[in-house]
Amino acid sequence: MSDEGASRSFVLPLIGLVLLFAALGPAIGGALFFPLAIVLKPPIAADTLALFALIAGLFGHTIALIAAYVVGVGPAAATGFLYGLWDAAAPERWPRALVSAVIGGVVAYGVLLRLAAIGASGDMTIEASNGPQTADWIDSAFSGGIEGALAHAFVACGALAGLVCAMAASLMGLRMRPSPAQTPGAA
Repeated sequence: MSDEGASRSFVLPLIGLVLLFAALGPAIGGALFFPLAIVLKPPIAADTLALFALIAGLFGHTIALIAAYVVGVGPAAATGFLYGLWDAAAPERWPRALVSAVIGGVVAYGVLLRLAAIGASGDMTIEASNGPQTADWIDSAFSGGIEGALAHAFVACGALAGLVCAMAASLMGLRMRPSPAQTPGAA
């Protein structure tokens, strides 16, 4: 097999995996975010649950999916790329979908850290521009451990999206390594 054929047999499935993860990952994560945030919430009062319902109602499914794709396409594509590298390098019987879930959770956690830094910068800007009363009002809306539940839901959505995308790739037969029947020289 020539070098061009070998590189093509590696690059094309990798591109397919990245595109599959980028297409399915944000939709899966966006659909699971609000239910997981409610399940993972700390014991809270009814007014906080009403706030979750209000946020979900205001955003709706369409706007929430747009936000999921804005935030999630990059991490989902990165998860697909790293999963493709794992699939190419891992021995035959090693887990693939579970590793994809771990990769998705780690990538989502990295994105969460970046979003937290942006949020902290915005909080400091609001406090400097409008005074501490405005920042205290914003903080009181998210007090009570809600931000922890949202962070856990965000990471869990990344992990579950990675798991589901890896399972979908497996069902479609999209693998980095050819199956034994496809190996060159096999009769």
